[in-house]
Amino acid sequence: MGVKVRVRDGAWWLFIDHKGKRKAKRVGVGPPGKKAARLAAEKIQAKLALGDVTVFDPEPVATAAPTFRAVYEEWLQKYPALNAIRPSTLHNYRSFAEQHLVPFFGDKPVTAITVQAVEDFIEAKRAPGGSVRRKGKALSDGSLRTGLLALRLILKRAVRRKLIPASPMGDLEWRGMPHVEQVDPFGGAELRAVLAAADRLEPDFATLLRVWMQSGMRAGEVTGLQWQDIDTATGIVKVRRTWSNQRLGPTKNAHSTRDVSILHPIAEDTEEWRPGVTEASRAVLHGLRRLTVRSLEPEAFVFQRDGQPLSSMAVHRSWRRVLLAARVRYRPAEQFRHTFASTMLSRNAPLLYVQQQGGWRGASVLLRVYARWMPQPSATQAQPAPSLAPVTAVRNAG
Repeated sequence: MGVKVRVRDGAWWLFIDHKGKRKAKRVGVGPPGKKAARLAAEKIQAKLALGDVTVFDPEPVATAAPTFRAVYEEWLQKYPALNAIRPSTLHNYRSFAEQHLVPFFGDKPVTAITVQAVEDFIEAKRAPGGSVRRKGKALSDGSLRTGLLALRLILKRAVRRKLIPASPMGDLEWRGMPHVEQVDPFGGAELRAVLAAADRLEPDFATLLRVWMQSGMRAGEVTGLQWQDIDTATGIVKVRRTWSNQRLGPTKNAHSTRDVSILHPIAEDTEEWRPGVTEASRAVLHGLRRLTVRSLEPEAFVFQRDGQPLSSMAVHRSWRRVLLAARVRYRPAEQFRHTFASTMLSRNAPLLYVQQQGGWRGASVLLRVYARWMPQPSATQAQPAPSLAPVTAVRNAG
């Protein structure tokens, strides 16, 4: 009667005999196994003395761990329901998971997603053929970095459900190439050539380009504009939403919800930066009034096709056509944002004013990226402080 510790087949076992019930249980091998067996024997003996006979209960049947695919599908349902997440961010996570994570890990049990397995995934994606959209090319580190955020969230749910003891992402050793801002702004002559070509080919698109380059807005903020956002008398625009991945959503962050002027003289040869100081910069207001389609509904989109905002593909096609006609070296139209910031700062526009207009998170971002365009005061002559009057006017608008 009682609990005995014995060696059998090179391992330490417990042999339990209590009131006609018997059970044998393997503990381990070597000195650690012997020590663990003795400790377990003492605990079981104490429980038996108190009448606790749960040691004789049947061992729970081990159930197979769910697959990574099953955990991902559960996460996709639960995460957006429990957390505030931008539609575009969720779209990016879902797209990466379904194009990369599920094909690689899908049918494996989630318990098999180890550090080694994740490193194998990264290695495969950074190799030629890792990209889905660009056949034979490696997946960029930027895309991989975003995708690993999704993987981390999925495995975090597996930990909370006690499907795995810990996430392997904490022990992962991977450092992608740092993100480098590709700043290649357009010059004034290039901008004027682009606008002239757009006026000949697509006057409505020329107006979109003027709004974009003279405001510092992001692409989705421009295409998401509604008539209720624009004051065509003052050129003040309320940035309240963005159009991304064929969805209308909130602005990128709190700093991006702002009032901006679309009258800055970015394309002109002038030292002035204040909005509306040139006739050419005010031409955008005339362009807005003569758009081919202008709805009387306040929530109608300014730049639209069949009632919907222009898609990024439609903007891209028109942009390439205009650049070709203008004979201007190709850069993405998103360089307008860099063009706005570098031009404004080169003309001594106040740093905080430029930050507010563009919706940048902080002035430090502008200094890090655009400092080389800022005038450098000489050692013998101090620069006069520019007037901040336009800042107050824009911030107090509407």
